Amino acid sequence: MVFKFLAIFSLCLISIKANGFMQNPNRMQIRPDLRHPGLAFNDSNVIVWEKCGVSARTKISPIFKSNLIDDKKLSLFYNPSINSLVFETESPESPLNTSVVKIPENDINTLFLSFKDPNKLQIYVDCPSTTKHKLSWDSDSFSKMKSLELYTNAEAFENMQKALDIFQCRSVVNVNPGSVVRFNGLLQSARPPSFTTSTLVPNLPDSQDPTLIYSFNNDGILYSFNYLNGKFQVISSNGSEILINSTRPVPPNGFYLVFSNNGLHIYDKCPHRNAQIGFWPTDMFKNKFKIETSRVYSSGNVASDQLLESYCAINDMLSLNESISADTCLNVDQVQSQLKMVQNSFKFSSLFLPSTEQMQKLLLLKEVENFDLPYTVSSEHRILFASRHNAPTRFFNRPMMDYVQGFSDGQNNYWIGLDTLNQLTNQQSFGLKLEIKVGQIFYTEEYAEFRVLNSTDGYKILVDGLKTPSFINFWQHNNTEFSALDFGENSFVARKLLGGFWHKLFALNTENYYCFSCETGDDLSGSYYDNPEGNFKEVRITNMYLTV
Repeated sequence: MVFKFLAIFSLCLISIKANGFMQNPNRMQIRPDLRHPGLAFNDSNVIVWEKCGVSARTKISPIFKSNLIDDKKLSLFYNPSINSLVFETESPESPLNTSVVKIPENDINTLFLSFKDPNKLQIYVDCPSTTKHKLSWDSDSFSKMKSLELYTNAEAFENMQKALDIFQCRSVVNVNPGSVVRFNGLLQSARPPSFTTSTLVPNLPDSQDPTLIYSFNNDGILYSFNYLNGKFQVISSNGSEILINSTRPVPPNGFYLVFSNNGLHIYDKCPHRNAQIGFWPTDMFKNKFKIETSRVYSSGNVASDQLLESYCAINDMLSLNESISADTCLNVDQVQSQLKMVQNSFKFSSLFLPSTEQMQKLLLLKEVENFDLPYTVSSEHRILFASRHNAPTRFFNRPMMDYVQGFSDGQNNYWIGLDTLNQLTNQQSFGLKLEIKVGQIFYTEEYAEFRVLNSTDGYKILVDGLKTPSFINFWQHNNTEFSALDFGENSFVARKLLGGFWHKLFALNTENYYCFSCETGDDLSGSYYDNPEGNFKEVRITNMYLTV
C-alpha cells in the first residue's frame, strides 16, 4: 500500500551515511536504563512510546533496539530538536546507516509503532484511528528482527487492541472546578516509591521513569502531569519540576483527580467519604480549561455532595460489574448493599437507562462549549442547567452576557447559558423539572415541554404540559423574555431583585411566582416571591433541569 499522505504532509525521509550530520558515533548518549531487555519479537507486536519527562523533550531519546538475523542491529530514536524519528542500522562490515522521518505534528504525546505490514513500520502519532497522523518507513530490516530491547517511556504489547486498552487516542477533556477525572488501567511506573518531604525536585535522575497522565497549557506554558514511582510529578516547559507529596503510595491500577478552585486533589479511592492522599495547591484550575490525555479515563461532576455521592455509587457498581466473570459468585448481601447505596444517592430520581432517543439528546451535551456532558449529567435522566445552593448575596446579579455564555463558582452555583439552552431545546424536545427547598421541605414541579428561543426573540421561554401538582406555578412564566440588569423589557425587575431571569410583571405589582436567581438583598440566601401570600420566602437551595 502506498501512503499518499506522506506527500501531503511533506514528510522528510532521508538516508544519510555516517559522514553526514550524525558523524560522531557517541552523539546519541544512550542511557543504560533498558526497560525490557531481550524481549522476543513478533510482527503483531505494538510499541507505544510516550514523550514524557524533561529528557524526552530536551535530549535524543532511544525507543528500541533490535538484533537482526543477519547480525545487524536496528535502533530507533526520537530527536526533539528536529521533531523526528531517527533509524540507525549497524553492521560490522558497513558504516552506520541513518534515516530520518520528520513528524508533522509539533506537539506530540504518544507514538504507536506497528510491525504488522512486512518490511514496513507504521507510525501513528497520538491516535491509530486518524490517518492524518499516520506515517511509515520502509525497510527490509523489520522482517529480520528477532528480539526487542525497550528503553525509557516505551512499552510493548501483543497487539494494537492490547495497547489501546491502556493508551487511547489523545483526547481533549473539558474540565471545570468541581470535575473529577478517573484514570484507570495499569500504569507503567509501578515500582515501590521512596518518599521525600521536599516538594521541589530540581533534577530527577534519568533512571526514574515517569508516565505521562495528561498535559495542559496555561498562559503559554505547557505542563505535563506524570505518574512517577507511586507519586506524581509536574513538569513545565519553562524547566520547573514539582514532586507532589502523598500520604501513601498511589496504586498503579487507577486513581481519581478532583479539580477545584484551590488546586488538584488526588484520591486512590472514589472521593466520597475518603480522604485525599495528595494535593497540589494551585490557582490554575479556578476557571474552565482543557487537558489532553492519551490514557483511558472517565469523568464526571462532583461539585456538590449529592453529585459526589451519586458518582461514587455508580462507579462502585461499575467496578463490581467489571469484576464479574463467568466463574464469579457474588454474595447477595454485597449486591444488595451496592444497590442500596445507589438508591440512597438519588434524592429526587431513580436510576435511569436512557433509550436511543434519550441518548441522542444527552449526546448533544458533548458539543457544548461552556459546560460539557460529564459536568451537567449525574447518571440520571435529567440535565442540570441551573443550580443555586446558599449562593453569596448578589452572585447572580450579573450582566446579560454572563447569562448568555454561562458561569459557575466551581461548586454548587451554576448557570449553563442561554445560548446552550437555545441550542439544545431547538434540536430536541425536552421537559423541565424544578426543585426548591423552603425550610426543610423540598418541592418539585415538572413540565412535559420546555423550549428557549434565540437572541432575536429575547431568549423567550415556552413551557407547557404540567405533569405534577403545581406549587411553584412556573407555567405563569410561559412566553416571557429573559431580562438581566442591562437587558430586556423588565431589566428594572432584574436590578430590583438582584438577578437575571424570565421576569414577568403580574397584577398587583407582584413580579414572580418563581425566580431562580432573585433575592431581597436583606439576607445571604436566595428567595422567590410567593404571589398569593405577597411576601418573600427564603429559598436556599433550588435546581432547574432539562428532562429527557
